[in-house]
Amino acid sequence: MEEIVKTTCPYCGTGCGIDLIVRNGRIVDAKPSKDHHVNDGELCLKGMFGWEFVNSPKRLSRPMMRKLNGVYDKHGELEEVSFEEVYDFLADKFKSTVEKYGPSSIMGFSSARSNNEDN
Repeated sequence: MEEIVKTTCPYCGTGCGIDLIVRNGRIVDAKPSKDHHVNDGELCLKGMFGWEFVNSPKRLSRPMMRKLNGVYDKHGELEEVSFEEVYDFLADKFKSTVEKYGPSSIMGFSSARSNNEDN
């Protein structure tokens, strides 16, 4: 069964409309939305072909951390870990950074709909 899923391109802040062609639960093609007011039936190369990673067997589906002897080490090998371990690790790093440098030392902002300068 094939269906068309209307969505917004995630690659820049423009917000172009994309029609994803989905067959048996897998994206098989992407077309520019003809009736979308932003891109008016046009689409850049990223929007047209950038969806292919979704079905890639190389795509990461679980978090990974570099570890050496079971402990985080930036020179260690990548190991699959749980999301909880990653969250705990990040929380500890954020906490120690705030304790050392103050609350203004941490900021985060990112969005697929923002321009590159804001990300």
